[in-house]
Amino acid sequence: MQYYVAWTNSDPIYQHYLPYVRVLVSPPNVSRSWRARDWPSLPSSLMIDSGAYQPAQKAPWLTPLRVWERQCEMIMSLTIPIRLCHLDVPLFGAKTLGELERRVVHNLENARWLISRLATISLPANVQIVGVIQGYDVSTIYNAARVLADMGYSSFALGSLARLVTANRDEFYRRVEAALEAVGANLHIFGVSSVEVLTKLARLGVASADSSAPAQEAWRGGLFYSNPLRRYKLASPHFSEWRRNYTFAEILTQPLPCDCPVCREDSSRLLNPEGKSYVRLRAIHNCYHLYQELAAIASDNDPA
Repeated sequence: MQYYVAWTNSDPIYQHYLPYVRVLVSPPNVSRSWRARDWPSLPSSLMIDSGAYQPAQKAPWLTPLRVWERQCEMIMSLTIPIRLCHLDVPLFGAKTLGELERRVVHNLENARWLISRLATISLPANVQIVGVIQGYDVSTIYNAARVLADMGYSSFALGSLARLVTANRDEFYRRVEAALEAVGANLHIFGVSSVEVLTKLARLGVASADSSAPAQEAWRGGLFYSNPLRRYKLASPHFSEWRRNYTFAEILTQPLPCDCPVCREDSSRLLNPEGKSYVRLRAIHNCYHLYQELAAIASDNDPA
């Protein structure tokens, strides 16, 4: 499974240290003037979503055309593989079945708008468009996915699942499986912060997923180690909060053996609980080990 690390302008530039990483950028997480060329190093692949998770009142500029124009500005002159998502309509906050239905229909209308626009322009060979599946149960996810495929989409992403990861994980997997049944394995899952869920998705055969897990764990004083995946906590005043969030915790008092770029230089820096620079170092370390773990799963799943 391909993994995209979600990036904001407060995160480290992962690809500067780990050139193989894939990166997902959401327009609200960068300035309006930001371009991917502003990075000193480019990732191996870039995915840009629509930024539609923002409340509408905070993002009045969000229209299918404006999102498309902004995405094109962000990727100008790049030659790396790029995936762009149409303006999708997330389902969180809908209070009635009627509102959920309207959002599902609106999402498909936005997807059709992009397909129609691309009929009049030539898309660069390195750019692929992604049909975003939005549905509120197994049936609507399956049906929406089939409609997107009939429109002409061949790459897909499934949204509005993040809250199910903690609220109802069985239902989360049922919805992923419905999308896989509808459109096959060329499926991306948005916003999966749980490392355990990421590894399960890899075993299910999902093509790709994204999360901000490396940075989120780093901010909480958490560290990943791979093969097998282990998670540790730095000794800090936030230990009790971390225990509540994860129901387990083991304090790390000395760095473990590690070949990541941070540890090769000075692994003791990981253990400083304060300061943005140390958080970024932990994020790079965590990203390295998450990639290592997912690569090991891919190797285990390889029939060869």
